[in-house]
Amino acid sequence: MAVVNATTNGILHQSTPFTGNRYRWLVVAVYSLVATVTVGVAWLQMVQIDQNMANIARERGAVLFSLIGLTRDWNAGHGGVYVPITDATPPNPYLKEPKRDVVTTDGVRLTKINPAFMTRQIAEIAEKNDGVRIHITSLKPIRPANQADAWEAESLQQFERGVKDRIGFFGDIPRPEHRYMAPLLVKQPCMKCHAGQGYEVGQIRGGISITMPAGNLLAMARQQRMWTLWAAFATFLAVALLSHLALKHARRYYLGMTELAMKQDGIIADRTRELEERAVELEREVDERARSERKVTESEARYRAVIDSSQDGVVVLDGGSIILANERIADLLDIHVEDVLGHPFIDFVAEADRAWVAERHQRRLRGEVVPNSVRLRLKHSNSRQTRIADVLIKPLEEQQVKLGQFGQLGQWVVTIKDVTQQLRHERELQIAAAVFEHATEGVMVTDRDNHILRVNPAFTSITGYTPGEVIGQTPSTLKSGHHDAAFYAEMWRILDERGHWEGEIWNRHKSGSIYVEWLAISTVPDDADDAGKYVATFIDITKRKQAEELLRHKAHHDPLTDLPNRTLFDDRVAGALAAAQRYSREFALLAIDLDHFKEVNDTLGHNAGDELLIEAAHRLISCVRAVDTVARLGGDEFSILLSEVGDVAEAEQVARRALELLDASFRLKAGEVKITGSIGIALYPRDAGNAADLKRNADRALYAVKASGRNGFRFYSSGL
Repeated sequence: MAVVNATTNGILHQSTPFTGNRYRWLVVAVYSLVATVTVGVAWLQMVQIDQNMANIARERGAVLFSLIGLTRDWNAGHGGVYVPITDATPPNPYLKEPKRDVVTTDGVRLTKINPAFMTRQIAEIAEKNDGVRIHITSLKPIRPANQADAWEAESLQQFERGVKDRIGFFGDIPRPEHRYMAPLLVKQPCMKCHAGQGYEVGQIRGGISITMPAGNLLAMARQQRMWTLWAAFATFLAVALLSHLALKHARRYYLGMTELAMKQDGIIADRTRELEERAVELEREVDERARSERKVTESEARYRAVIDSSQDGVVVLDGGSIILANERIADLLDIHVEDVLGHPFIDFVAEADRAWVAERHQRRLRGEVVPNSVRLRLKHSNSRQTRIADVLIKPLEEQQVKLGQFGQLGQWVVTIKDVTQQLRHERELQIAAAVFEHATEGVMVTDRDNHILRVNPAFTSITGYTPGEVIGQTPSTLKSGHHDAAFYAEMWRILDERGHWEGEIWNRHKSGSIYVEWLAISTVPDDADDAGKYVATFIDITKRKQAEELLRHKAHHDPLTDLPNRTLFDDRVAGALAAAQRYSREFALLAIDLDHFKEVNDTLGHNAGDELLIEAAHRLISCVRAVDTVARLGGDEFSILLSEVGDVAEAEQVARRALELLDASFRLKAGEVKITGSIGIALYPRDAGNAADLKRNADRALYAVKASGRNGFRFYSSGL
């Protein structure tokens, strides 16, 4: 051990990268490298900051230029605009146009301003409000004030060579500024003023320069540079210190490994002594092995007990014949164990699988590599039944356990697991999944807290919601607001009591549209924590409801005027009568005939008559309230139900209004016609106590009007 220590100390004092001055220079080099990289990155950030400031200035200038261009295009597209003459907007002496100045009919003096003049007006406002100076210029200006300065002239020349725009920074003046300039192209409306200068549409006739204060951008840039420098300094410190720490750990590891390597010699010597001691122990292990072999024989009985208690069938093959079998294999085949022993295993394989099973076993006996597991069909004592089993075959020698008389070469352990019922369940699940996925009815499964677990494609087709949008949500996502809380409370009460509920529900589609569905909900037992508690199936019956509503509407409305027909009118009269009797109200019934309608039909044709009836219906509807009813009972016969009247004057007012509207000319496609109306009025309860008498009395009043010359109204009286 003294020799080992001396050698170790010598190695540790040798010159290496992790000792002495070399290690110090290595630390210095790492710090220098980190500093160089940090400075380089900081410099790139500074350059990027400057570029960003220039880009911001360019974008700001481009936006202002675009707004000015749109304003100029609008002005030019309108041929200039007139504004009142004021000190701020005097007449433009450079605009040569006969109608430059005009006077309105009320004496206001107006002057026309062209795009250039409007640009200068905008420039004055921009400079006053934001300090932005806008200058329209050209190499051939009409107005001397539009003469280009040196930078603008240079920009115009660059535009002629294809440059799209230009940005410049001027920091050597009292106030630092960005200047942006873009060309003005000659457009068709511009030719009115600039055709005399030899321009053509599409040419560059000048440009607009925009001078913007740069103080805010420079302040922002200075702040970003300061943050960049601080970040670079912090990064340098962090990376340098971490690198130094890594070098320190590496040095410690290197020195430790060097010392460890030098100790190996001593360890080898120790291992030699241990091997000598191990040889003695091996002699004792040989004796123990002999005792273990005796115990194997004793454990054979226990092994057989394990085989017999297995839930799977187990047989041992010797040369293909069964020499050992447990009770489970006998149960699978529905025969006695004694009928299995001594027979080839192939005898118990179903006829359809015997050929390939025998061929594979022969290959296994020849030493070829074949799969150890296989699924096959077993022969059952009942020829109409077939058992399907997963079979695992293993040679006894590979198990490295000698099982008494069965531990000889060429013997195989076959484990047979009955999967008949499992496959049947899997098939049922596949069928159920196929029904779930391809059913035309929407299906939704929720948990005990009514959170959606699964939906099928038909759910998405009907509601518009994909599974990802509704899973984890509650079905209230689909609520339309059509049903109140009492409706849902009753639904849940029935579902809890009977385990099933079905009925009609109005829900809302993802698009916002309302649809009607027939919904059936069932409660299912939840044996697992994640199983569904409720299963809902539904179909969209919106179109059916719409068709029913259309048929109902057609059955109760006149096809020509879309007014309630006699059936619906009689129903509403009955309802008004019941309400009047319950609340001691009064209501009125007006029977109306169109005078001279037959003459219109005979002279202008039935189409003209139909057109007149439709217009007459519209006029009568305008006479009444929304709660009242106007009906066409047939031909030119109409009737009005005033569901509640305070006195006779209200019914009279409606009758007078109806006569006035019917007396107005009807402008039909076939020509202008004039008709009048006759109205008979009966009041409840004054004139009758039931609907039949009330209608009969209104008709009597109507006949009295027609007999007295038409074009009037009359209340029923007992003398009629």
